[in-house]
Amino acid sequence: MKVKAYEKETTRTRRLGPRTHLLVLVIASILAMAVRDDMQVHLLVALSVVYLVWNHLSRKAFQLVVFYCVCMAFVFFMPNALALGTMKLIVYTMVRMMPVIMIGTVLVYTPPGSIMSAFEKMHVPKPILVMVCILIRFFPVVILEMKAIRDGIRARGVFPHWYSVLKHPAMAYECFFMPLVVRCLKLSSELASSAELRGIECTNARTSIYEVGFKITDGIVVGVYALIGSAIYWTGGMIS
Repeated sequence: MKVKAYEKETTRTRRLGPRTHLLVLVIASILAMAVRDDMQVHLLVALSVVYLVWNHLSRKAFQLVVFYCVCMAFVFFMPNALALGTMKLIVYTMVRMMPVIMIGTVLVYTPPGSIMSAFEKMHVPKPILVMVCILIRFFPVVILEMKAIRDGIRARGVFPHWYSVLKHPAMAYECFFMPLVVRCLKLSSELASSAELRGIECTNARTSIYEVGFKITDGIVVGVYALIGSAIYWTGGMIS
């Protein structure tokens, strides 16, 4: 599914390369830390949504926008109680980092083969390259494992209602997180073995079935994102 979403393109647009995603991710990270006003964050999120749609991830963009709205509602409506202070701070930090999360999603949905080919052309050290590829491949697999564990818990009738988890948090930890930790340990070994099987330690130049390059379209997209992001930052600064 991830490869299909990445390979889907129209005659008007072409898919952007991993180096483009990486540059935009760096720009989004700088802007997310530099902005001060909530309206600036909203505009950066809107800009990142456009980037997601450009890369044919409209459904994922919609899901992230809904998640962003839920987090904003939580921050806005929850009282400033001492018990909820830490949770509110965590959610607000996630809200501020939402542009970075959105751009990072595009990189996660990029096939590892194209990432390896692009990073090798950038002369990235092999240990860092292996770490990045396994890390990007790890998150989608963990999400699938979490869904499988959740379905298994529901099938056994451990938590018949959605609020049953709140009544028995210790049991929820035992039934959900412990199997997830054990499964993650096995997944890390399986992903490492899969990478070795695909020739991750090969010293020869790597070829790729994906078109990897930095063309005029990539430069324009990076420049437009940086220009609009800078305008959002400076305009917000003058308003405040």
